[in-house]
Amino acid sequence: MSGRSAPGNSTPTWRRTSTLYGLLLVPVAAAYVIVAFTAPSAMLRIALRCAPVLPVAIWTLWFDRSRPFQRQALILRTTARAILLLLVMAFALVVLGAALNWLYDPNRVV
Repeated sequence: MSGRSAPGNSTPTWRRTSTLYGLLLVPVAAAYVIVAFTAPSAMLRIALRCAPVLPVAIWTLWFDRSRPFQRQALILRTTARAILLLLVMAFALVVLGAALNWLYDPNRVV
């Protein structure tokens, strides 16, 4: 029973702070998504939609345990990761930026 405390231990297995963070972050995330789709500037909409991809791509390419090119030489590893980062961001710009911008409002394509 992983959802219960050990016998004799009255501390709860969940934290109230994580619930509080969830209650605070959900409205902020919802507002972010609304602004990302309704901002008056097309470039701002595209940038807001693509911004969350960058930290995930950086984490995956540089800090994740199964990161690519781990056994290669340092210069090749760094160059390959930088190129992959640029390709991921270009893909995000095309799909999340231009394609969604055209899909939701064809008159405002950049």
